[in-house]
Amino acid sequence: NVRKSELTREKQRLLWEDMIMRLIFRELFIFSPSEKKAKKVEFTDGINIITSSQEDGTDRGKSVIMRSLYHTMGAEGCFEKNWEGKDKVYVLKIDIDGIGYYIYRSAELFKFFSEDKEVLFTSVSSRELSEKLKSYTDFAVQLPNRSEKLEVTPPAYNYLPFYIDQDHYEGNNYAAFKNLGQYVGFRENVLFYHLGVYNEEYFELVHSRDEIKEKKAQSESQLEIFKAMIEGLDKKLAGVSVSSSYEALRKDVAIYQKEYAEVLDKLSKSKKKLIDLRNHLYETEQMLKEIEDVSKESEKKIKKLRKHICPECGTELADTIQLKSKNYNLIEDAILIKNDLQISLLEYQRQIEKEEKMYKELLEQMSAYEKKLKINNEKTDDVLRQKGLSELRDEVVSEQIEVIDAIETAKAELKAVGTKINAYGTKKKRVEAQYYEHMMTARTQFGLNELSPDSFKKITNSVNASGSNKNIATIVWYITILELRKMFNKEAIEFPVVFDSPNNVETDNQKKYGLVQYITNKCDSGQLILSLLGFSEKDIEPDKQVHIITLTNDKYKLLDSESYELYKDLLDELCDAS
Repeated sequence: NVRKSELTREKQRLLWEDMIMRLIFRELFIFSPSEKKAKKVEFTDGINIITSSQEDGTDRGKSVIMRSLYHTMGAEGCFEKNWEGKDKVYVLKIDIDGIGYYIYRSAELFKFFSEDKEVLFTSVSSRELSEKLKSYTDFAVQLPNRSEKLEVTPPAYNYLPFYIDQDHYEGNNYAAFKNLGQYVGFRENVLFYHLGVYNEEYFELVHSRDEIKEKKAQSESQLEIFKAMIEGLDKKLAGVSVSSSYEALRKDVAIYQKEYAEVLDKLSKSKKKLIDLRNHLYETEQMLKEIEDVSKESEKKIKKLRKHICPECGTELADTIQLKSKNYNLIEDAILIKNDLQISLLEYQRQIEKEEKMYKELLEQMSAYEKKLKINNEKTDDVLRQKGLSELRDEVVSEQIEVIDAIETAKAELKAVGTKINAYGTKKKRVEAQYYEHMMTARTQFGLNELSPDSFKKITNSVNASGSNKNIATIVWYITILELRKMFNKEAIEFPVVFDSPNNVETDNQKKYGLVQYITNKCDSGQLILSLLGFSEKDIEPDKQVHIITLTNDKYKLLDSESYELYKDLLDELCDAS
């Protein structure tokens, strides 16, 4: 025991020296003031296992303890209906970077205390709680809300990779806490936030990109209005587009040149479409002709059959019913096919007529622009004499140019923002490369052959297995995410890993043992809390130091009166503090 204690202190020293901030659960108190009952559970740094008898150890309260931990920290635990959570008071003693604190929760009321029980802050909002806890943990997930405004999320999103509820082993579908759907697409955003890919700057860039797109769309709408205004003014000026200055003339020409190029491009596309449509028309006409030939041939055969003569060899036939039926069917099929082909024929003819009309209009537009572009200096004196409407038109042209410049500026800004966002995409690819490698290793280790390697190419792809592999796949996915978080987001605080009943499905002993070993080996750098039915010390490697919490209370009797009397003073002190 002395040796184990020395090893623990040495491990703690090394952990603090590596400058990774950690939060550790020390003591959990659950009070039921109406029943005058309570429960206290103590935890240590490292591996903690909550267990009860293999024979009849269910319903002793293991999951209540597990759910209460992050529930006290501000998440909404998925308690069963028979657990009246709002009637309970939860107190959790924690360490953050080696400094002790208490957090108190009663329904929606939260209080945060120093180790000597001095009130540091109170809150009645989970989001506000998250904002205030951030000053102690240096971490809070931030996501855009439904109004696209970036905000600090409620605390549950901070804890998602660290907690699995026994009723929610659902692969990578975060479902361990309630009320998570308030943010659109939260699963991907939360995941990449924890992995250090997304951050406040990323979401601000995305928001900036969306704002620029909106402004660009507004400018494009304005441009269409200005074009319509100029067109109207041109008609009032007897169809002659004029300007009141050389500068306005230059702007006119620049616009006409751009629009001429656009018309030319449309003309080329229209011509190609006409060629394609005419090819389709010809093919349909040929098919129709072939069907008509088949129909005529069948009619000839029927005429011969009416005379009881074989249409193939000319011999006399006693029974011609089957051959008549066969040819009548061919004629009926031919009629249906001809109908379909005639419909197609008419549709192609309609489209060709429509496209030819458009092509003609485009030719006329191109001709008009060519005339406009022939404006030369000899006509400048006439241009300068124009007043009234021509001056108004020039003002509109000037504003049109400004809008065009605004659109070009928006395009440049979008490109710049896009480049910055793409840098996050590069980091995402590095993360996903490591993710693929980790998941493939675990797939081989546990024989999870039903999981396709292709599903590991994207970290957001569904990871779901069936039967006894369901829990294994879920554990593997969560631990992989935690390992990537350490790799790519080293400065982020490490919360306790809390896995409730990872072996709660029917599986063989080898898999059970292998899964526990996998969890304890992978989660040995921080605090791990597991609940296991019928745990034995032989289920874990001998060199692992384990704190075992065995529940021996009766079923559904986790809280007791004796504990309430022992810790009532703590409840009163924290309850009365303000």
